[in-house]
Amino acid sequence: MKQLYIKQKVFSLSGKFTVKDQQEKDVYYVEGSFMQIPKTFSIMNTTRDEVARVTKKTFSIYRSFLLRSMDERW
Repeated sequence: MKQLYIKQKVFSLSGKFTVKDQQEKDVYYVEGSFMQIPKTFSIMNTTRDEVARVTKKTFSIYRSFLLRSMDERW
């Protein structure tokens, strides 16, 4: 199984971080929306093409997210 790691800054206003593989090579880039409701994160590959989008549900009892792939096969 492939393992991925997130390197996120604790105090980051921009909401940008990278996802790395076991060799600490950048695999995905994530950019979060700033001051936007609902909160969204765009997941991009190494060529900066958006491959997925994560949206936090605004009104939910539990913390809920919606993951939408840009690939029609998913």
